[in-house]
Amino acid sequence: MPRIELDSTSKRPVREQLIEQLRYLIATGHYQVNDTLPSTRTLGDQLDISFHTVRKAYQELEEEGLLEAKVGSGYTVQERTPLAKSERIERGAKVVNETLQTLVGLGLSEAEIEALFQEQANLLDHSNLERKLVVVGPHPELNAMYAEQLRSALQQSVRPISLSQLERHQDADYAFAPYPFLSEVLRNLPRGDTLGFVTHVPSRVLERTARLLDREALGLVTRYRDTIPPLSEELRTDTAYGGQVIAASIEEGVEHLPNVIEQTDLLLYTPESKRRLLPFLGDNEDLDAVELEMIVSSDSIDAIGESVPA
Repeated sequence: MPRIELDSTSKRPVREQLIEQLRYLIATGHYQVNDTLPSTRTLGDQLDISFHTVRKAYQELEEEGLLEAKVGSGYTVQERTPLAKSERIERGAKVVNETLQTLVGLGLSEAEIEALFQEQANLLDHSNLERKLVVVGPHPELNAMYAEQLRSALQQSVRPISLSQLERHQDADYAFAPYPFLSEVLRNLPRGDTLGFVTHVPSRVLERTARLLDREALGLVTRYRDTIPPLSEELRTDTAYGGQVIAASIEEGVEHLPNVIEQTDLLLYTPESKRRLLPFLGDNEDLDAVELEMIVSSDSIDAIGESVPA
């Protein structure tokens, strides 16, 4: 769990301290969208405060739109439309003014205050605080694949978002999109730097698909239904396979998976469908089953790495 430190000797109420630190942890990506926060009792025990205090803090953040209370799963982090730049500056100026008055009241000189601000600024995790990186496309399952690859290459947090969510991410500093969707992202996300990238199916998957005869069936299992058309089209285009594609998505249930498996000569499945699919494969040694993940090309990753500061 990210570190939270409360000062019991401070004149500021513990609840306000907790709210402020939770806001910071969410803003810097330590808690990301859909992450579940510790239960009120768990966090209360860890911080040695009443769970009632934690609950009140969570409830206030819920009212702000940062959290959502879900029955059975606790409080989760929510997407929130960013404030306009003028409002962010206005609120920030108020906080800075109050802080400056406190520091002057403590007897610090102007030079000491300036040095203190600079020192604290250097301690911040600027890569998370200052830059918001997103991968944009119409298919959530593919976006997640691309985001994970870019996250690993850049060693920075990269969020997958859908084209329909662009309006809520106007504060993004960098947006990455497959080239077919780059122009749409440029039109709808004009403030940040937008970079395109090339994707492809791994050669090991293309090799096996291309060897299928047209009378043999190709199986495709994904997590979401809308992932099926682009993957099917990509496979047919890259291999000239003209046979039948038998596809299924996990979101529609798993009871139909045995029938799909039985009818296919080669079964491809996405990483997000793997956990639900594997129990149905069992000890079927005759089935050729291969994990399918769309890959961001190495030259695209190099170009993005050169454009995004470390």
